[in-house]
Amino acid sequence: MTSPAYDPVLRVDDLRIRLGQRPVVEGLSFEVEAGERVCLIGPSGSGKSLTAGAILGLTPPAARIDGTIRLNGLEVGGLRATRRPALARAGMVFQNTQAALNPLVSVGAQLREPYVRFHGLSRREAQQAAVALLGRMMIAEPERVVRRSPAELSGGQRQRVCLALALACRPSLIVADEPTTALDVLTQAEVLSLLRETTGRAGAPALLFISHDMAAASRLCERALVLDGGRLVEQGPLADIIAAPQHRFSRELVAALGTHELLPASAEPQRQMEEPRLRAVG
Repeated sequence: MTSPAYDPVLRVDDLRIRLGQRPVVEGLSFEVEAGERVCLIGPSGSGKSLTAGAILGLTPPAARIDGTIRLNGLEVGGLRATRRPALARAGMVFQNTQAALNPLVSVGAQLREPYVRFHGLSRREAQQAAVALLGRMMIAEPERVVRRSPAELSGGQRQRVCLALALACRPSLIVADEPTTALDVLTQAEVLSLLRETTGRAGAPALLFISHDMAAASRLCERALVLDGGRLVEQGPLADIIAAPQHRFSRELVAALGTHELLPASAEPQRQMEEPRLRAVG
């Protein structure tokens, strides 16, 4: 086995996914290096969410997975998330925050668990760490929020909690599957900023951002993978794809958006997470 020190964070080789007899993803290969933010972009039904599920070990029972998926050099293709070693687990942020969080358990209890399990903190220390992390997520009154249930929070607050949960586990990779689709425009921008500031730099996880939204991807990612009909049809620096899209779907996305909406991530200055700059959400 190749040493994880010489492997990318994520390597996918010849991934094929079938639902029953129907092929959904065919021959997909790509890598995500440490410190990268990469978007996997495609239309509905292109296989991008099933690809995310295969990487995370969360595909439906009817799915058949073939090919190679390596996380930190460890082969995990076809393995359920619960059977994977800690080194080969990725953080996850999904569109459906209500399904991602346990409605019967307080926010604080859910955030304390990774601090106790992965960091060896006491319950009191874990509670303090959870409050501090929610503050970094620009949630107003985090001391009160940790005592609430997810049902008492807004959609934007729940998505911030999901991102906090992913970060608390200290993964080398976060997979974010359509994380802003269900949010209003202002909250979308703020969640994208949080994703940008907490991923893709030294000491932070890499990001695989899955979306059909070229404008969102352009504000967050430096490199793009374009999926259509279950196949990789275009890839490269996102700025280059925006400037000269080669595939039909890429051209349609770029043509549908005004140039003022497309800001390559490399053009946005990098900021430090410790400096508060977003509005706090109550």
